[in-house]
Amino acid sequence: PLPDGRIARRPRAGGGAGGRAVRRRPPPQIRPPPRLIQLSAIRGISEEQAQFSPGEGQWNILQVAEHVATAERQMLAMWKKLASSGSAPREKDTVIMAAQGDRNKKNPSPERSVPTGRFTSLRDAEKSFVENREATMAALSEAEDLRGKVVDHPLAGICDGYQLFLIMALHPVRHVYQVEEIQAAPGYSK
Repeated sequence: PLPDGRIARRPRAGGGAGGRAVRRRPPPQIRPPPRLIQLSAIRGISEEQAQFSPGEGQWNILQVAEHVATAERQMLAMWKKLASSGSAPREKDTVIMAAQGDRNKKNPSPERSVPTGRFTSLRDAEKSFVENREATMAALSEAEDLRGKVVDHPLAGICDGYQLFLIMALHPVRHVYQVEEIQAAPGYSK
């Protein structure tokens, strides 16, 4: 029996029932949290509030949202275009999980995902993120041999597919904390 009580059935030759391909659910560790958690940080924020920067050289909320949407698209493109055979140490899984939740260490954004004003509104950035996340989930459900393919991530270095999708799952949550920091900064209008 499966954890939910259903009985597991063997797939027929050629994939699933009737020879159709079976869509697999990603392992729970790399299944991204519901969009609601990621997007709830920007819901209810006005366009004026989205433009507030807590200080010189610090991103505002619109820039954070742009970065998250762009990084999602960039990492998926990296996987689709550049994944090659190889492996990465499994210990890196734990390092990735710890790093994504630690806002004490600020990482410079790779140049290709630095905010450039691609979006004029928070809603446009949100829409782009949702579209990009849906594409990520579709790619993940179809991906095979995540541990047998690698990419060179600009910050994490050589990562296998599992680790890259783990980064993608946790990256937006890291920036939820950043939005909360901006909202707590002196001068932010509540």
